[in-house]
Amino acid sequence: MTKLGENIPHIIDAAVDFMASSQAFREYLKKLPPDNTIPPDLTDEHVPLYIRRLEYYRRLYRPKQTESYWKKR
Repeated sequence: MTKLGENIPHIIDAAVDFMASSQAFREYLKKLPPDNTIPPDLTDEHVPLYIRRLEYYRRLYRPKQTESYWKKR
């Protein structure tokens, strides 16, 4: 049996990851401009995690660059 509250750090990390993913995805959909503002609810301990995950998701959601039809000709 696990102790009450044992999983709280994992839940907080998952919430920070979700916040970063949501921000990057809204930027990808052009619903929000790119914003490097740190959410005020984050503790100093979680700021580096948020920044790393935001950078990761921004790379993930970046539209793929494809060659245009005319450049191939």
